[in-house]
This record gives sequence, structure tokens and C-alpha cells, in this order.
Amino acid sequence: MLKKLLILHALFFLFCSNTINAGDIREALVKIDEHLHSIDKRVENIDKRIDDTNKRIDDTNKRIDDVNRRLDDSRSYDQSIIIAILSMMAMILWDRKTALKPINQIIEKLKEKVDFM
Repeated sequence: MLKKLLILHALFFLFCSNTINAGDIREALVKIDEHLHSIDKRVENIDKRIDDTNKRIDDTNKRIDDVNRRLDDSRSYDQSIIIAILSMMAMILWDRKTALKPINQIIEKLKEKVDFM
């Protein structure tokens, strides 16, 4: 698009001017062509930089995904530890209750005997 526009402008000015000869036209066209080539090289360099940037962004996204996966694994590990601790506490409390039940029964019987006396 840019090439066509530049060429059309150049041709327009060349045809509108009566003082330009064929040699000048060729020189102008050569300069325009060189300028277009330099613009093409710049655009190619920009494309390369964009591709490199996209690759770095993709690599960064992969690392972020890896960190997120590790965090999820760590959370699962932490949750299982908390569940295990709470389960042990519940088991200890239940075991104390059942272990103290016969003692409480004996104490109750002793209270009954003391009250009876």
C-alpha cells in the first residue's frame, strides 16, 4: 500500500513537471526504490522484534503456569496436613473420652456409696 502510494506520488510529480528529463525520472525512481527497500528492511526488523517479544511472552506465560501449578500442589499438600492434624486431634479427644468413661463410672459408683453411707 505504501509502495503504491509513493510510486503514484512520484509519477504524479514527474508528469506534472515539464522541466524533468528522463535521467532525472530514473534517478528519482531509483531513490524511491531505495527508500522503499529501506522501509521494507525496517518493517522486517520490527516483525522480528515482535516475534521475539511474543516468544519471550510465551516463555514467561509458561513459567507463570508452572509457578501456579506448584502453588496449587503446595496448597493441596497444606490442606492434607491440616486435615491430618485435625483428624488426630479428634481421635485424641474421642480416645480420652472413651478412656475416661470407665473412670467416670467408678467415680459415680463411689459417689453413690458415699451418699448411701
